[in-house]
Amino acid sequence: MNFLLALFTSLLLTLSLPRFDWAWLIPAALTPLLLASAREPRPAWRFLAGWLAGAGILFGVTDWIRFVVSFHGGLGTLGGWAVFLLFCFAKGFYFGVFALLAGPVVRLWWAIPAVAALWVGVDITFGSLLFQWVTLGNAGTDMSVPMRLAPLTGVHGLSFVFAMMATALTLVLLRRPRWQLSWLLLLPLLILLPPLPVP
Repeated sequence: MNFLLALFTSLLLTLSLPRFDWAWLIPAALTPLLLASAREPRPAWRFLAGWLAGAGILFGVTDWIRFVVSFHGGLGTLGGWAVFLLFCFAKGFYFGVFALLAGPVVRLWWAIPAVAALWVGVDITFGSLLFQWVTLGNAGTDMSVPMRLAPLTGVHGLSFVFAMMATALTLVLLRRPRWQLSWLLLLPLLILLPPLPVP
């Protein structure tokens, strides 16, 4: 079940990011993986579920790499698929790191900011190796209110907000006390930031 939840996160992120651009899914995209991390007591299995989620999302949003290495790289169809799958599993590793660490963090009463900070920290460090692709904040480019953070925090500020929302939904599904959701009261303050200028 936890591996299915991890793959559901892959699907939600794939649909949230460019090509499909269903950005309204991004606040819930990490929720299935967080549920799997909270439910799984074994660290190795948490890590594997996260790694599967990471490989799945990269498979969903970077399939153009297969064509590039097959055609322009001269590897042919089989070689292109092999290199592409290797790329997906190599880059998906940092999702495993996130899921491994998120399991105990979700249990904290201050899980909402803690998980969001964990996501951003893992994304900046492990996610930026080679190149950074699956950053939650990328889905928010057309959201006028969250985008007000961008001049101050860059894309990672948006990622923090979306990770907070996903964690809050996780806590609701885990039937945690409602007062632990009070961190969300900070989000309406984003409206006080100046709007972005017209491009």
